[in-house]
Amino acid sequence: DQSEDEVTPSDDEGLSVVEYVKGYPPNSPYIGSSPTLCHLLPVKAPFCCLRLDKGCKHNSYEDAKAYGFKNKLIIVSAETAGNGLYNFIVPLRAYYRSRKELNPIVLLLDNKPDHHFLEAICCFPMVYYMEGSVDNLDSLLQCGIIYADNLVVVDKESTMSAEEDYMADAKTIVNVQTMFRLFPSLSITTELTHPSNMRFMQFRAKDSYSLALSKLEKRERENGSNLAFMFRLPFAAGRVFSISMLDTLLYQSFVKDYMITITRLLLGLDTTPGSGYLCAMKITEGDLWIRTYGRLFQKLCSSSAEIPIGIYRTESHVFSTSEPHDLRAQSQISVNMEDCEDTREARGPWGSRAGTGGSSHGRHTGGSDPAEHRLLR
Repeated sequence: DQSEDEVTPSDDEGLSVVEYVKGYPPNSPYIGSSPTLCHLLPVKAPFCCLRLDKGCKHNSYEDAKAYGFKNKLIIVSAETAGNGLYNFIVPLRAYYRSRKELNPIVLLLDNKPDHHFLEAICCFPMVYYMEGSVDNLDSLLQCGIIYADNLVVVDKESTMSAEEDYMADAKTIVNVQTMFRLFPSLSITTELTHPSNMRFMQFRAKDSYSLALSKLEKRERENGSNLAFMFRLPFAAGRVFSISMLDTLLYQSFVKDYMITITRLLLGLDTTPGSGYLCAMKITEGDLWIRTYGRLFQKLCSSSAEIPIGIYRTESHVFSTSEPHDLRAQSQISVNMEDCEDTREARGPWGSRAGTGGSSHGRHTGGSDPAEHRLLR
């Protein structure tokens, strides 16, 4: 339904909304993959206009604030501009996203991108880059981190070759932890070299629930589990991952030739006739009556023909007192640890109180079970 995009503009904001056209990106860094229908600029942007931190003859803006973006930014910090960043941009400019809801994308790169990469991204609206580093606060402020909703930190190849394996992620962990403390409302997604280092991500001291999970993780690791970190809050919320987790998909692709195709469909990088698309929806306190994942599945399939393929647990953020409604929309399980040995009770391998029986985003509703009151903050 394109009716929402064909409304006659009545103000300056509307004029900027309807300037985009739908089409296929003219320059793809890949050969053989089917193109995705995207929102594009009618005329390619000059390379000088893609630079966020330097003005040119077309505009004099030198930081994100000067642009006056209506929507929150998405910032990607990477060492070099590889073809993978193109795959990151395509689903965020796909045709099924409303033009009014497109988020500006800023690429914060250590090294200047080459001509071929700029040629591939200059057709997309509101995509910019600047040279800088994630460990430089001035660079972060200039690229608009205080106006951002999401920050993606790509693992740097130069750190992967560290002399000590497990120190490869040290700089990334320190940088992300600093931003986690400085900008508590920012959603940070981080790529690490070693999955075992996930326990250091977005660390909160004196959090009784995180303490309980750390003890659980330790026991699972002693039992030989390869996914001991699965219920750590940053991983369960989709805030941290390791590229080595994709190795298992590569192994399976030898005997399952559809593996790469279906993965690209799920990520929104390819489309086939009649296929759906990936979208996200927030589960708020108003949806707590659904209670379980199974009931959520039934509700979405029967009402809007959507198929839920996964649920991320959210964490509560610290907002100003003028935004109390945002606090209600986010949630976090917090165990009132009367004693930390509580998790050892025989209630399933992960402890059913913390892992099952709650609502679709992991929060209990305080049902008839008297044991559930400990999970309410």
